[in-house]
Amino acid sequence: MTIPSKELIIKGFIEKFRSELSNLIQSAKAAHAAATHEESKAEDRHDTFAIEASYLAAGQAVRVAELEKTLEEFEGYLEHPVSLNQVRLGALITYELDQKLHHAFFSKFGGGSKIEIESVSVQVLTLLSPLGEALEGTQADESIDLELRGSEKTYQIISVD
Repeated sequence: MTIPSKELIIKGFIEKFRSELSNLIQSAKAAHAAATHEESKAEDRHDTFAIEASYLAAGQAVRVAELEKTLEEFEGYLEHPVSLNQVRLGALITYELDQKLHHAFFSKFGGGSKIEIESVSVQVLTLLSPLGEALEGTQADESIDLELRGSEKTYQIISVD
């Protein structure tokens, strides 16, 4: 099975993040409207609906800002494509773990996000993850040993683009 092009993968993540952002903005607007609506005024000191709605709106606003940064970063990868020979920001990585191939895109934001393109699953890795930190700077044909959840695993880097 061949992996889709790096450009197609980046476009897939951009589409995913745009969709998430659109949905979240709609939810944030609804939460804000609920928090500020005339009928949301507390009827007594035990009525916390407006307070809860305002907390939700604030949390969603933070997530909107995070998604906007992530989207901006991925659009930058698309606008300024680079081919890499070592794992760093913007790298598309294929590695083997437990005799299975895995594909990851190395990014500053968006960690844990996944997409599937042409039956290939790709996950975003960041420096904040133990695996991302361990993989940074490695090259194809290198391997790293990493202890996660009490067991040591060997990650064999197959390719870096």
